[in-house]
Amino acid sequence: MPSNSELSLLTKCLDLDDVKVINFGFIPEFGLVISVENKCPIVECPKCQSKTGRVNRNDSQLIRDLPMMGKMVHLNINRRQMRCQKCGHKFVEELSYVKKNRKFTNRMVEKIIKEVINSDIKNTALNNEVSEQEIQTMLKDKGEELKKGKPVGLKKLGIDEIALEKGKQNYCAVLVNIETGELLGILEKRNKEELIKYMKEWGEEVLLGIEEVSIDMWRPYQKVAEEMMPEAEVVVDRFHVMKQINEELDKARRSAKREMELRIKKAKNKKKKQELKSQLEILKNSKYVLLKNREDLEEEEVKKMDDILKNYEELGSTYRLKEKLRQIFNTCENWADGLLRITNWMRKAIYYLGLAEKS
Repeated sequence: MPSNSELSLLTKCLDLDDVKVINFGFIPEFGLVISVENKCPIVECPKCQSKTGRVNRNDSQLIRDLPMMGKMVHLNINRRQMRCQKCGHKFVEELSYVKKNRKFTNRMVEKIIKEVINSDIKNTALNNEVSEQEIQTMLKDKGEELKKGKPVGLKKLGIDEIALEKGKQNYCAVLVNIETGELLGILEKRNKEELIKYMKEWGEEVLLGIEEVSIDMWRPYQKVAEEMMPEAEVVVDRFHVMKQINEELDKARRSAKREMELRIKKAKNKKKKQELKSQLEILKNSKYVLLKNREDLEEEEVKKMDDILKNYEELGSTYRLKEKLRQIFNTCENWADGLLRITNWMRKAIYYLGLAEKS
């Protein structure tokens, strides 16, 4: 049994309001299991607002919390069913750190949502050892929660999306206050009609106060901005441009992989087949090497990158375009120079990235 000082220290490390640790243990392949209970045994009856401490039934439940020291953390909580001593009403006590019928703490949900906005559901699920369905439930819950509020002091609006299924053109829309990073909305669809319907609920005062709308190169976002915020400046910012370029680069990587697999299948002799298989091996685990900034590559990654450039001409050209555009963003000192260099870049990009169809 842990000592009182150990329990007190872990309570401080856990840093959850009104909660104290009563036991803990480590289970290999499962992580740290921390048993907690509420510091205050008295709760308010939701029916008559009287205070009661009478427990009708104890109900133990495991929920996921933020990891500690790289280890998964499960909280063993007691969701008590209470009985009001005044009116006799039975109810399950509300816990400030986890929603009813949910298996993740609120702060764990916030962490995952923040990650998925900057990535996609599949990779976020793998990184956090949760299911894609669980993340979709988190997004739906958060979306419903955000519907109840209106933005305050919103000047710069960002319209983005989350890939629900990578490579399947299945997205939900995300609305963000660019200045504060505050999440303003998560919509199940990213079409023009849904976005307009959602933003109309904010009211004319909020919409008229928006001075800038940051979008990617998806045309319906531009139409929404023009219709709902006609006086606002529409900006396709650097982040969204690079995000689009990275998506096209990854598409080129997948295309090169499929093409090489087809060539291997059609190869008529063992020597040629083995040669092509060696070339295909170069693309293994290459996704993040291609997306990384050139100067951030480790020694082994530089070698892999050089092999890709040597063996995959079209993919290499797309990669060089990505790096060239990044260089333009980093080195241009005035808009005139930037416009000239971007125009020259676009001439090449139209061929390799098909940007003519997206602009």
